Amino acid sequence: DPDSPAKKSGATSSVVSEVPCFPFHSIMLALNQTKVDYFSLDVEGFELDILRTIPYDKVDITTFSVEFVHGREGGPAYLKYMSENGYRMDKELHEHNHAMAINLDDYIFVKN
Repeated sequence: DPDSPAKKSGATSSVVSEVPCFPFHSIMLALNQTKVDYFSLDVEGFELDILRTIPYDKVDITTFSVEFVHGREGGPAYLKYMSENGYRMDKELHEHNHAMAINLDDYIFVKN
């Protein structure tokens, strides 16, 4: 309805699409790769869940950038988990520029 309050306010309807998802390690196996230099992870709060699926003994990832601001368990959980898996936090990045639609709250992890 073009006269609905949502349409008058400029809101758009959302579209839901189903996409196939595979574990990161499965994708790496399919590509016959075990080494990653840089892995950027920004999935609006599910980063730690994804990090927990990675078999760190089978995939060699040198550097991660991981958004942490939306995580349910908070930033310290990311630091603890990554430390337990052989990574140190090298930097904590914060950049917010609303004019350019930039909202960055990332940890940079480097393999020990």
